[in-house]
Amino acid sequence: MNLNKQQELLSKYLQGTATPEESAWVEKWYCSFDSLQPASSEQPIDQAVGEVMMSGILKKIRRGKVIQLWQQVGSAAAILLIVLFGSWYYYQLNSSDSPITYSYITAAPGQHIKVLLPDSSTLWLNEQTTVRYTKSSFGEKAREIWLEEGEAYFEVKPNKQLPFIVNSGPLKTRVLGTAFNIKKAASYDEVQVSVTHGRVAVSTAGRSLAHLTRGNQLTYHKSSGQSTTRPINPAYTTAWQQGSVELQNASFQELSEAFYSLYNTRLKAGKKEIEEHTYTITLARSQPQAQAVAVIAAIHELSYTIENGTIELY
Repeated sequence: MNLNKQQELLSKYLQGTATPEESAWVEKWYCSFDSLQPASSEQPIDQAVGEVMMSGILKKIRRGKVIQLWQQVGSAAAILLIVLFGSWYYYQLNSSDSPITYSYITAAPGQHIKVLLPDSSTLWLNEQTTVRYTKSSFGEKAREIWLEEGEAYFEVKPNKQLPFIVNSGPLKTRVLGTAFNIKKAASYDEVQVSVTHGRVAVSTAGRSLAHLTRGNQLTYHKSSGQSTTRPINPAYTTAWQQGSVELQNASFQELSEAFYSLYNTRLKAGKKEIEEHTYTITLARSQPQAQAVAVIAAIHELSYTIENGTIELY
């Protein structure tokens, strides 16, 4: 019987589609290995037949006959068997049916949490914020966190071999060691990344958006996919950590950033001249939002309205 016919019968036998006569031939062929003498190492064997033999070894053959088959097939098949078995064994060692498990951390309304991560990096969570990270491998195989919702500040322990990655919706922020703030509020169509020191790389869907350094902020609009960068005062964008912030001759944009940090509510200028005003004021989270707005409006004798989560001064 030629090799092609042998290969066909072996395949059918392993798939369970062989006839009784064909199965008897394969089993007779299988048993013949007990009586075969070792062949010359120079004897070639077809690669396809070798692959079928390998499959048969893993499924059918007892340990005692593997050695005799090894001697029989010669060096070409021996090399092939090593490669195939090695690949299978590596796969078995590195695959698992167990699903990936995550650790979740949530800061409830009015709560602020400081967390020491397994790699000794420090994480602060603003209220109503949830993050997750891989429970078993963080700091060993990877350092990756998902900001599900809210705002978090990171102080990352340097590790050049293991980048620290934060996923915040469509954005991926990658660092080696630095401090930065990410805000992803459900009520606004934007994700903000602000750097207080060091450098971060921000991307989306594999497309680089910016490399940010200290005192710079990227704002990404989820609906349009557009992003802008601009300089900021880090103290204003991270005011929520300290619970208060003191503004000295701050621009309206800086005031708006500090207010957003403390109250998760945007300030909007209803008139152009309002954006040209400066503001000297101390804002504290312990102060009710309505009271803080009233004080801001009184500085320049302004009025205001509150609608759809935005406060407009006019």
